[in-house]
Amino acid sequence: MDLTFKVAAQPGAASIEGLPDAWHWSRVIFNFDAILTPNHRHVLEMRVMGPYDAVLARAVLEFAREHSSRITGSGRPLVPLEGFTCPGWEFDTVAAVSPDVHENHAQDDPELHKATWTLFPGHHCEFSGTESEEEAIYMFRRALQPTKLHRGSVPFLKMRYDNTRTRSRSTGPDRGLAPLPVLLNELSLLRGAPGSWVEWENRLGEILRAEAGAAPAITLRTASGDRGITMDELVDLAEQSVVNARKTP
Repeated sequence: MDLTFKVAAQPGAASIEGLPDAWHWSRVIFNFDAILTPNHRHVLEMRVMGPYDAVLARAVLEFAREHSSRITGSGRPLVPLEGFTCPGWEFDTVAAVSPDVHENHAQDDPELHKATWTLFPGHHCEFSGTESEEEAIYMFRRALQPTKLHRGSVPFLKMRYDNTRTRSRSTGPDRGLAPLPVLLNELSLLRGAPGSWVEWENRLGEILRAEAGAAPAITLRTASGDRGITMDELVDLAEQSVVNARKTP
């Protein structure tokens, strides 16, 4: 399969000056940028809906191609590459999702679809690097808004809970992906609900659990042990445990 021909043949595609094997084209409200991996076996493509920045798009393509072997050889549905920078932007990660996750070119050119990894800039706190295919699909198609450059970060978080007062509980025995506001809200509802609990997991796989006893007692359980904690301390600690989880160098 001649990927050079296939990408260059996209309607309106033009070579990106000074960047070999890379093209840009636009269609209605979308801008497209694509670059071939060094071995020409894969396409790394970025799609932006609405406000667009050519400098950022170029930086994403260059960074992804530099680390393309980590993407295409990963065997994973979603690959986050930390260490990215671009002046004027707070993004610190480039994420790539496999053809099993995205649907780009799936209808018009199945062969091109299978060879394409889709890129988008993101924040390190949004990814664990161990996402299942189901989780990657949910994040890419619903949670992260990957085609929008002006978006807030959505920290990686999995949780489950049971509240004896509100009678609200998560479904099933496993922790599922959830937005941070849901975690903070469920933690706030522990007050006055003895026997209730909330359990959450951050991007590092660290698991924390808060349990409500007789008011106002709340116990925080972690790998380091158990301790009592106030509601204000709990909410702040929970947010920090999710947003600022960093891997040890």
